[in-house]
Amino acid sequence: VIAWGAAAFVLYGMSMHMGMAMFPLFVTDTLGGTAGEVGLLVGLCALLEIPVMLALVTWRRLPGVPVLIAAGMGLFVLHFGLVVLAGGMGALIAAQVVRAVVLAILAGLGMTYFQTLMPGRFSAATTLYANTSSVGAMLSGITSGAVAQTFGYRSVFILCAALSLVAWGVMALNNRRTTHA
Repeated sequence: VIAWGAAAFVLYGMSMHMGMAMFPLFVTDTLGGTAGEVGLLVGLCALLEIPVMLALVTWRRLPGVPVLIAAGMGLFVLHFGLVVLAGGMGALIAAQVVRAVVLAILAGLGMTYFQTLMPGRFSAATTLYANTSSVGAMLSGITSGAVAQTFGYRSVFILCAALSLVAWGVMALNNRRTTHA
């Protein structure tokens, strides 16, 4: 269960880092946007993350952490789908709102997820969580560059959506394993 959870987080980290690296290039080179628009979009996501985290903390009837983690990964598919289909600022703004929700869930609860799977081993769980992001970042660099070079920036976001979909599927199956174990 721990290995599958880590695999899902590596895929999430890979798609997160690929999307983050290619987003400014996609907006300016593919959609003809400006650096100012990129700044607005990235800033909007950052601005919304904290209020979303606070809303999650105050929401009384939240599902459990594993369900929220899977939901966050599923929402990441939506985020990348919106980016792929974007023709202008409207869809990109919607995509950044979804991204803020995803990051609030997964950044806020990712470590908790691993600590729950590894009770009494908080240091190991925290290290594992942090390493999934590092591995995802390493894998994303060459992958996003090669895909963008070969197929264009939009294709990177299609790949990100696919990776997020697989991460969601792995997490959903993992959640079934833990509830039926």
